[in-house]
Amino acid sequence: MHRTQIVLNQQTLKEIHSHASSTYPEECCGLMTGRIEGESKTVSGLRRMKNAFEPSERYHRYTIDPMEYMYAENEIESKGDEIVGIYHSHPNAPAKPSLFDQDHAWPTLSYVVVEVRDAKPMNIASWVLKEDRSEFLQEEMRIVAANSSNDSVERISE
Repeated sequence: MHRTQIVLNQQTLKEIHSHASSTYPEECCGLMTGRIEGESKTVSGLRRMKNAFEPSERYHRYTIDPMEYMYAENEIESKGDEIVGIYHSHPNAPAKPSLFDQDHAWPTLSYVVVEVRDAKPMNIASWVLKEDRSEFLQEEMRIVAANSSNDSVERISE
């Protein structure tokens, strides 16, 4: 497991699960916004994004339109937040990044992947791409109460 961690509240986790269920059997995708402090990323909001990949391949691929990403990034930064990561679903596949994900990811961002089977979220994990892009490392995921400080109520990691 990588030494970084991502912190989400229970409501944010519920929203990711809802988005993943609603787009099944296609992959969903979205941005996680918040703050990066040292080795910890705290998610304070989500921005659902449209899966812009070719429709017949969305069951196992996602992409975010670069212009939509840039527009969202500018708006998020104007509010004093930053993009700390990207979440997406894997319909009928494990909650770990694919080689396609690895080829299109950026080091430093967190990549939360949720496994969805029969429109039901199953497993979830967060990953960070190594600087040399050779592999993803799983990072600690902490789930806190909706109106909590960073006191952990649940840890999700393998």
